[in-house]
This record gives sequence, C-alpha cells and structure tokens, in this order.
Amino acid sequence: MSALSIRLSPEIEKRLELEVGRLKVTKSKFVQDLLECALAPKDSVALLMQARAQYGLDDLAQAAVTTNKAAQVKALAREAVQKKHAAEKAQADHTASSAPVPMVAEPVAKYGK
Repeated sequence: MSALSIRLSPEIEKRLELEVGRLKVTKSKFVQDLLECALAPKDSVALLMQARAQYGLDDLAQAAVTTNKAAQVKALAREAVQKKHAAEKAQADHTASSAPVPMVAEPVAKYGK
C-alpha cells in the first residue's frame, strides 16, 4: 500500500477530527473510504438520467418514439408493390379492351381435299 500526504486547512482538519471521532475510524480509513467512493465506477445509466434531469431533457424510456425502421421499410415496400401491381393490372385491362377480338381460324386439312 502506498502513502499519501496532503495539506489541510485548520478548519478542514478540525472537521476531519470530529468526523473520525464520531465514526470511530482512523483518518487514513476515513480518507480511503472517501476516495473509494469518489473513484468507484459510475453507473452509466444513472449518470445519463441525472444529466437528462439536470438539463431538462426528456426521458427517452418514457417518450413515445417510434424507431421501428423495419416496419416502415416493410410498409414502403408493400406500398410500392401494390402500386406496381395496380399499374400492371390497369395496363392489362387497357390492352385487353383495345385489342381486336381474335378471329377463330377455320381448320385446315393437313392433306389435300
């Protein structure tokens, strides 16, 4: 374990002595606990929520945001296919109504009369 030396103002030193006396721990143990707490890994979700609250941003977990892009793509593809089929059907209907009615050819004998 390494040692650390710090300079304290008389006021901070007095408050430190009172607190360690109240908690019945050494100054070293008290400072070690404070440093462990201050340097502990932070919960990123909690930090994000704290920052959102501090800056007045919406909570995304409760916001009604639709981000299902797959559903949007499926809907667009379905719409494009329906338009294509409708255009093909309209073209087929137009062609069928304007084409002359085919005449039935009379059978031709393969071998002379």
